[in-house]
Amino acid sequence: GYTMEVSQAPALMSARKRFLLASMTVSLGSMITITAGFWDVMNHVLNRPESFFSPPHAMLYSGVAIALAGSVLAFVFWRGLDPSARAAWRLPFRLGIVGIFILVGAGPADFAWHSNFGLDGLLSPPHQVLLAGMLLCAVAPAVVILRYGMDHVRSRGALTGMAIFSLLPVWMSATGFLYSYTLPFSNTDFFTYNPDIWFAVAFATVSMPFLYAIVLTLASRLVRYRFGAVSGLGFMLLAINAASVIASNPALVETIPFYFLTMIPFVAADIMMATYRNRTGIAAAGAIIGSAFYFAYFPFVTYVYNEVIFTRAISGSVTFQVFFEQLPVVLPAVIGPAIIMGILGAILSGRLEALIVGHRAR
Repeated sequence: GYTMEVSQAPALMSARKRFLLASMTVSLGSMITITAGFWDVMNHVLNRPESFFSPPHAMLYSGVAIALAGSVLAFVFWRGLDPSARAAWRLPFRLGIVGIFILVGAGPADFAWHSNFGLDGLLSPPHQVLLAGMLLCAVAPAVVILRYGMDHVRSRGALTGMAIFSLLPVWMSATGFLYSYTLPFSNTDFFTYNPDIWFAVAFATVSMPFLYAIVLTLASRLVRYRFGAVSGLGFMLLAINAASVIASNPALVETIPFYFLTMIPFVAADIMMATYRNRTGIAAAGAIIGSAFYFAYFPFVTYVYNEVIFTRAISGSVTFQVFFEQLPVVLPAVIGPAIIMGILGAILSGRLEALIVGHRAR
């Protein structure tokens, strides 16, 4: 019996690797899709001609096609998995299948919406369906990738890379949902979907630092507090936001070096968790990350708080100026809640770590 188990081990590992690669393909497709979504939001802000056949939409649905291909492969490779792997990955596999059906179905719905109503806002039904599909298609492969890495990857650097790769689309997809409920970009000629301005401000103030702290401290926990996960994941989000959102507005290109100063609190939080590795260090890291949300949320954060401070029309060319005019008013008001929510997010990430680590394939 032992000889048979040894002879089957390479085949079982090969089946798991194939399923892992399929899951990574889904994750990559999700990342491309949500990156294009960020780009599309900025196009809306800049009032560029909007149609279903726009460059951001072409990139977005290319990402959907990649995620669909990965999902088909995952479905095929699922049958070759051993029982323990199937048990460990059954829930994320099912979530991924549901997610890809939602994601693919959002395409025709989005096309129909554009055909009938032209411009669509962030809170339009097709966009909410699209975001739900993206989030499921990000979360499902992330669980597969992380559980595989913790079971079979011995290199800490490789495990850090897998954590960054898998959590980035989850972070971005969740951020897309928060954008919908905080940004005033949902009123169109046919519909007025913009959230109440005070709700948007309150929701942004608590949800953004909470999400940032959950994801970044979770990344550190999953690699056993090794330095690099928080910094690497934070840098990737800033880089994608700079390339897809900031760089698409010529007036903001010169602000990119300033934007990357947000790496300072990310690195500080990374050092904190790598040095102390206890509840105090984790809570301090969450507080640091939470307090940085206002800068990491640039340039869209300008539009959120403008609604209750200046209520002026913000064109792309004055966004940076308005951001700095808001800074001495907004930052003192939000820093306290942001620190508290950052600490709570850091604490909750421990629960998420337990869910990911549990029920792993052996």
